[in-house]
Amino acid sequence: MLIRDSRLMVAAALLLTAVAPGAERIAVPLAGDFLSTPANRPAVVAGPYRFVDIAGRRGYQPLSLSTSLQIPCAVQQGERGSFTLWVSPLETLTVSPPLEHVARKDPHWQRYALLSDGLPGNDPAKSVFAWYWQSQWHPQMIAKFKQGAAGNTAADFGVTPYVPVEHLPLRRGTWYQLVFTWDKPASRFRVYVNGILCATTSYPFHCDPAGDTLYLGNTAMAFAGFEAEAEEISAAEIARRYDADPTTKSVAVNDELRRLFTVQPAQPADWQPGPGWNFAYDRALTGSGDFTGWHQQGCMQEPFVLKERKITPEGLLLQTPDAVNTESRVYFWSPDVFEGDLAVEFEFRPEQTTGLALLVVQASGMQREDFLADHLPRTSGSMDTIIADRVRNYHWEYFRHAVDVRGDLATQVLVKNPWMRPLAMSSQAPLALNEWHRLLFVQEGNRLRGAIDGVWVFDMMDDPDTHSGPVLDRGRVALRLMYGTKMRFRNLKIWNRPGR
Repeated sequence: MLIRDSRLMVAAALLLTAVAPGAERIAVPLAGDFLSTPANRPAVVAGPYRFVDIAGRRGYQPLSLSTSLQIPCAVQQGERGSFTLWVSPLETLTVSPPLEHVARKDPHWQRYALLSDGLPGNDPAKSVFAWYWQSQWHPQMIAKFKQGAAGNTAADFGVTPYVPVEHLPLRRGTWYQLVFTWDKPASRFRVYVNGILCATTSYPFHCDPAGDTLYLGNTAMAFAGFEAEAEEISAAEIARRYDADPTTKSVAVNDELRRLFTVQPAQPADWQPGPGWNFAYDRALTGSGDFTGWHQQGCMQEPFVLKERKITPEGLLLQTPDAVNTESRVYFWSPDVFEGDLAVEFEFRPEQTTGLALLVVQASGMQREDFLADHLPRTSGSMDTIIADRVRNYHWEYFRHAVDVRGDLATQVLVKNPWMRPLAMSSQAPLALNEWHRLLFVQEGNRLRGAIDGVWVFDMMDDPDTHSGPVLDRGRVALRLMYGTKMRFRNLKIWNRPGR
């Protein structure tokens, strides 16, 4: 890695191909020295910076949190447009656990600004347009056209003009082509990484007006080029440009992106319970009493009571309220605690286009206790129970039709809590509505696998030496539904293999 320092503490003009607001195309090469060039409104950099050579390409890196690279640009104010960045992280960036002692001093430490129309770029409250990566699970990248925060609870409690990339590790020594495109009247945002579609919107929204200046960069990444175009570039053109660019490509990184964001060939799920496995639970969920003993948490009080909870000849029908609220979600906890290896199988039939359903397994207190017996009763169906309230567990989101997930594919996600450590993610073709699907979860030691409709969608090994707790092997099982979910269940089976 060759480094050339340029520690100018005064503003320096950038070499641009077009800078006037409203221009059809703006290109900032970010390669070579910053030179003054006659321009209508020249871009400037203020503060210390350097150029870094990585994998045969040179990029600009700010050296201080106070460094700013300012680009006059009105493309983000238009109804349609595209931004392209070439970015290389100076260290491998993945998911970091939330560190409250750090956040008390710097609440934005996990956000890495790419582009924004306000400073600092990693504080969403200071911008309308912003595009940033963050070292947290879900979402890991956000592009927004909204004043203030856009992701997490801001997305949960209102449809907002933003697009989230759920999980996007960035590998040191690799250049990534990042592209954000938009068509505001069509409520269509897209994010592409190395020519691969990684994020889409699937709901109507209204964008707030953006500013006429952009600020680029963060101190942990090198930037080797920026382009702004007043048109929504097509997916085919983005892929063509990536393939044609002479920048060195990483086969391993692109394989990782395809595993995360495209439908890949899957292995058949051929698991059968072998010696030592016990049949611990078996209910058809079609007869009276088949769901007796399951503890309901959430959707217990008006106006957020369940719309449906009943046994039918076709299966157990559950439906949550459509209203978006922390109280419009529900858990159903198993009557029994299981210890050791575990397998869970059931069929599910989604019966409306919206919603999110997940399976929780090995749910126990922080010291292996039965949280239902030892903790004060919980009444809310909020996600906080499993991610932020002293309950260890694995949770698998297997049906995901919410505003903060990709809408054009069926994504599968496995997370270890309360560390919020993503263990697995993959993409499938969309699951058909009003048709039965079969889910199978299998844990054997530290190996966790999940299958939908007879093919494995994840197969991974948990590691107790990653500062995210032990391999979990004792606890309750839960079915959880978020708001706007209508689903039917049948043939619920649980196998258990004691580990001692």
